[in-house]
Amino acid sequence: MSTRWRWSGLADMPAELLLEVMQTRQDVFILEQRCLYPDIDGLDPIAHHLVGRNSSSLICAYCRVFAPGDYYSEPAVGRVLVTMAARGKGTARALMEEAHRYCQKQFATPAVRLNAQTQLQGFYESLGYAPVRGPYDEDGIPHVEMLRAGLGAAP
Repeated sequence: MSTRWRWSGLADMPAELLLEVMQTRQDVFILEQRCLYPDIDGLDPIAHHLVGRNSSSLICAYCRVFAPGDYYSEPAVGRVLVTMAARGKGTARALMEEAHRYCQKQFATPAVRLNAQTQLQGFYESLGYAPVRGPYDEDGIPHVEMLRAGLGAAP
């Protein structure tokens, strides 16, 4: 599956794209996962937003990335999602690989930290992450804090 990636800051994001991103986040995190939580958390203005579109130009993947010091001391990835229609096609791996490339290019580090749903811990471990804290409850869903320290580094 071919995915087109677009990075933008909130200030550079057209209003139509912002609404589409927020709708997709709502569809996945709130409606599909049945999790009532404050998605609009005040962090979007400082985040770097990655949007993936499929061949039909629909959002199929999304995440936001924070610079070192904005969330954790390392770059951080959050609000990672792949739409139901795009799952099982390698889209999540491609999304995370694009986020890793961006962190390496923008912040000159392979280290990335994230808070993963525990059901996805194995997936993140396959990308080089290791658990550093948890499990713990975040908005009614078990999570684990994970760090991708980079080649040869310990978490």
